[in-house]
Amino acid sequence: MTLTEVSQVKLSDNDLSRESSPTHVYRSRISSNSKSLQEKDTKTALDRINKSISRSTTRIKKDTGKLRRKQLQQSLLRTTSTLQVKDGVSSYKKDFGYDLYTIDTEEIPAPMRQPEMQAMAADEVSDDCVVLFDLETTCTGSHAEITQIAAMKGDQRFNKYVLPTGNISTVAADKTGLSVQTTVQGSQILVHNGRRVAAGSIHSVLSEFISWLRSIQGTNITNGSKVILCGHNVRVFGMHAIISEAERCHLTQDLQAVVGGFMDTLPSLRQFLPGRDSYSQANLYRDIVNEECEGHNLVEDVSALAELVTVSGIPLEVLAQHTVTFLTAVERVRYLNEKNTRLKTLKGHLSTLPSATLNKIACSGLQYSHLKLVFRRGGEAALKHLLSEPISGTRTVRVSKVKQVHNQIIGHFREVLTQSSEV
Repeated sequence: MTLTEVSQVKLSDNDLSRESSPTHVYRSRISSNSKSLQEKDTKTALDRINKSISRSTTRIKKDTGKLRRKQLQQSLLRTTSTLQVKDGVSSYKKDFGYDLYTIDTEEIPAPMRQPEMQAMAADEVSDDCVVLFDLETTCTGSHAEITQIAAMKGDQRFNKYVLPTGNISTVAADKTGLSVQTTVQGSQILVHNGRRVAAGSIHSVLSEFISWLRSIQGTNITNGSKVILCGHNVRVFGMHAIISEAERCHLTQDLQAVVGGFMDTLPSLRQFLPGRDSYSQANLYRDIVNEECEGHNLVEDVSALAELVTVSGIPLEVLAQHTVTFLTAVERVRYLNEKNTRLKTLKGHLSTLPSATLNKIACSGLQYSHLKLVFRRGGEAALKHLLSEPISGTRTVRVSKVKQVHNQIIGHFREVLTQSSEV
């Protein structure tokens, strides 16, 4: 072994002895403790960061919660304000040391829609059920009173005059030849073409008509179905007139017991004979039956309609497509009558508005007092909201979003407000 190798071995032994010395062990422990301290410091720092994040998260949640509560409060306030405007609220007042409450509970109706009329079921329509009929009235419109009822089923006839409570318009008198005159004794009589005719009250005549229909139902209809009243343009005129009179006389349920619906020959013949210039009964009768209708006589008109239906050859299947159930007809007539009543209140105060706008307001279920009440409760903003209120399930609004319409109505109530201390 050389001296160098011996030296290296000694050095290695010295190294071994140094590694095993207490000083080295101490230093190792110091290194281990330093590592533990670093880990502890890191853990502490992480705990601090986590706590800081937790506090920030809690603060954010609190702030978010406050913001959400504020948003909900604002939404509730808007909703409550809308409900107060529509449904009314108790307004608190103090007077002479006493707490007084003025209760305002009138509600603004929800937006209305015109009821849809439904066709009768196929098994409800048969030739045996069809009764042809026609009416004469004092005028056109919702306030028309019946002055004559005529109907026929085969050889069976019904014809009665009615003494109206009001006057017969000049147009109606010229057309029908009917007029109301006052006798020397002061009583009123019905005159047809200058000759007095026997006339009863609408209640008595309508009751007789229902009884006659009941007899038709019993003798002609064997399957238990109800009568179908058939007329020309009946959905526009005859249906409305007879249901309105039944409503006024409280005979709607009696009429419903025998009448299942209405059948209209006008749209039926328009579908069956397309391309004509005119579908009036007189022109159809002249062109199809090759005869002229003699003067305006209701009984003859009903007979002419029966002949027109027979000669034209229109099948029952086409006529059945243009039927209306009695119940849906009643719903439509009630809606229209109520709408016309609301429209009358609007025309009395807002006559400067277009007729179409007034009609839309009335159709939505609003009358003048409702607009006035909303303006009093919530001012211009509430009135605008009511007029532009969205109708559920549609893309339309209650009346209009047009500013010009809003400004016209608001301008009216501003003017009213200046003339009165309370609108």
